[in-house]
Amino acid sequence: MKTNQKALITLSIALALFSCTNNDAGSSAPQTAAFASTYEVVAAAALPTTISTYIASKYAGSITTEVNLNADGTYVTYVTLAPGATAKMSNVIAKLNFTAKGILVSTKTETAVAPANLLPAIKAYITANYAGATINVAHSETGGSFDVLITAADGSKIKLDFTADGTFESARIFRVNGNHKHNHAGIQTPVAIADLAASITTYITTTYAGATITSAHKESDGSFDVFITTTAGANLNLNFSATGDFVSVSSNGNNDSNHETPVAVADLLAEITTYITTNYAGATITSAEKDWNGGFEVHITTTAGVRLELNFTSTGTFVVGSDSNNNHMEGTVSVIIQDLIINIKTYITTNYAGATIKEAHLESDGSYDVIITTTTGIKLKLNFSATGVFVSVKTV
Repeated sequence: MKTNQKALITLSIALALFSCTNNDAGSSAPQTAAFASTYEVVAAAALPTTISTYIASKYAGSITTEVNLNADGTYVTYVTLAPGATAKMSNVIAKLNFTAKGILVSTKTETAVAPANLLPAIKAYITANYAGATINVAHSETGGSFDVLITAADGSKIKLDFTADGTFESARIFRVNGNHKHNHAGIQTPVAIADLAASITTYITTTYAGATITSAHKESDGSFDVFITTTAGANLNLNFSATGDFVSVSSNGNNDSNHETPVAVADLLAEITTYITTNYAGATITSAEKDWNGGFEVHITTTAGVRLELNFTSTGTFVVGSDSNNNHMEGTVSVIIQDLIINIKTYITTNYAGATIKEAHLESDGSYDVIITTTTGIKLKLNFSATGVFVSVKTV
């Protein structure tokens, strides 16, 4: 009887994941959609007191090196164990999974594995499903399974789980701006805390005991954003549907600073500075940071005054560009026409002589959309890659 119940629970979870993640843009592989979830890296302060207390008592002297806050409110915590009673080596990491209430679900230990030493089946899976991806870090876990962090060609940071024989199990997609999936660009209406639906306040008091609700807003789509401060001092943003059902949780202002260290412009890799001088001639590099996974975020101001954030891998390969002033907004960023990279302008003058460039936008994946009007009055929309290579055209 228990076996049948477990089977039904497993099936229900799989169906739920499939229905919730089909539209998630983080994974380019259709066959992985049913196993995809989202997470963000948050400060250790975001952990419920029950979790931090458990870690301190169970792993004395250890260091919490990374905390992943999943969209469903659960946590994955990576703890570097102290040598001695709890570990024979100082490079052993405990991977702890907790519920939103701080209840321990599973414990695994991890040891680093060089990407080159991963099973052929794992590397083949990544090549087939994430063409152009870079394997950043890999670990072997208790029981022989593997945890692999990659950066996809579109800049998405994804953690993949594989069994001991290299069979794919699940994917978690890192969302740099939080786990929320709705657009904040619409109108937000303040909501009095006392007027929140009972289902919302009950969820918060049950899941985040002792937390303080600091403010709440109603989004243009009818959903609610509720901001709380937990007893551990973490600021969280909880999203609920229009009917008061929990949707997702995200850190509030903490995620952007986690695991990032400033990098002097003079110390940037030559590949990065060469890319910028080639594609954004005359631009000024205003600041740069090294991300928690080894990648780089570089902020520039172009000669036309456009401020952009460019993301590069740990080896200096360009990944994606975005507006450094509004990372949270989905959609496109206007680009001043004269500031378009030379490859795009050359393509247009060569293939559409006499055409007028009406407007241009930088997409969230780093590509460009350019609207032109030909000499015969036809309005076209041209799409180019991040490096200015022509991709497609259609009539507007």
